[in-house]
Parts: sequence; C-alpha cells; structure tokens
Amino acid sequence: MLDNYKAYIRRDPDAPNSKTTRASVLTARLRAAILRGELKSGQKVNLDRLRDKYGVSLSPLREAISRLSIDGLVHTQDQRGSTIAPMTLRELTEIGRLRREVDVLAMRTAMAHGGTEWRSNLRTMAVELHTASQSTAAEYFDEIWSIAHTNFHKALVSGSQMPMLNAFCMNLHDLHDRYRRQLSPPDVSYSGLWREHAEIASCVLNGSADVAALALQAHFDKEIATLAERLENAS
Repeated sequence: MLDNYKAYIRRDPDAPNSKTTRASVLTARLRAAILRGELKSGQKVNLDRLRDKYGVSLSPLREAISRLSIDGLVHTQDQRGSTIAPMTLRELTEIGRLRREVDVLAMRTAMAHGGTEWRSNLRTMAVELHTASQSTAAEYFDEIWSIAHTNFHKALVSGSQMPMLNAFCMNLHDLHDRYRRQLSPPDVSYSGLWREHAEIASCVLNGSADVAALALQAHFDKEIATLAERLENAS
C-alpha cells in the first residue's frame, strides 16, 4: 500500500501557524486506515496495538483518536473506549442529503468568488483525475484514484473562501469516501466516473452554476443510491 499520509491531512498547510505535529501525522495515517477499511467498521480501537504499530506514545494517539471522533470516523464512549464508526444505511443517506446541499453551496460560492487561480487549480485537478483513471499501477490503483478524487472535490469547493464550509465539505467527503472505497466492486468503471467529474468541471469552468449544481447533485444521488443497495445486500 502506498504510504502517502500527507494526502490524508485535512487542514490547510499554508494556514498561519499551522504545524504538522506528530498527532497530525498519526491522525492522517489512522484516517487512511479507516477509509481503506484496514481498521474495520465496528472494530474496537486497541490503543496498545496501534501504539506498537505506529511507534508512538499514548498522548499523540489519544489526540488522534479524539480528532477522528470529532470527524465521525471513530465513536468514543466514557468508560467503554473507542470503536471505528459503523457503516449504516441511515448515516449514508444523511451524508448524501448533506453533500447535495453543502457541497453545492460551496461550489456556487467558489464560482462567484474563486477567481482565475481557483479555476486553474480545478482544471489541473480534473486533468490529474483523468490521469489517475488511466493508471496501470494495478496494485495501487484505488489509492491513486482516491487521492486524485479527493483533490478534485477539494479543489471544487476551495474557492469559496469560507474555511469552515470547506472543512465541513471535506469531512463529509471522507465519510462518503469510506463507503465508496469499501463497497465499490473491483470492476467499477473509473472511466465512467471520470466522465461524471469532467462534466461537473466543464459546467463550473463554463460558468453554468445551475447546470453544475444539477450535475453535482446527480453525481451524489447516483453514487449514494448504488452504495446503499450494496450496503443492504451486504447486511
């Protein structure tokens, strides 16, 4: 597995006074393990085992677990420890409803205020997503696609100039992406997924806010419906 933990740090590295602390790195590594399914839904968090695996002390580990609990990827109860958040139809449905509102709001705001640099970055991320869809690195294909996919959605909303909104969008993206990565079949058509994202990017770059909103909502609706069916069949 590719060990690209920096792709899983959910903060602005250019923000004032921001530091990549040991807890930040560990949070990113654990986030990656949860999204990939290496730490499984409903699994109890074994602090001693994780401490040995990552070679860290309890202090940064507890901080990382706390951060992931805030993000909704870990559930923590007093006196009962922590577990990896379960994957449920109810949560998946709520994620879909929120994304079609929150991400669309961020995208519309970005289209109004993002400017030339934002448009250029979105275009670059769309090209990188296409490159990822054509990757021949079979062993790491899903990881390569997933990182490029995250970067595309981050770019889509980043021009909103609203850090809290952007952070919420990326949190929802991670919650959604966990289902996608663990429920998608191995023969999923990434060329088809690329075309959906290319259509969204084209609408945004052409300044068609209403059409872009419909394209993004349709993308979310289609994927949530497909994942919900697979989740039900797996239960």
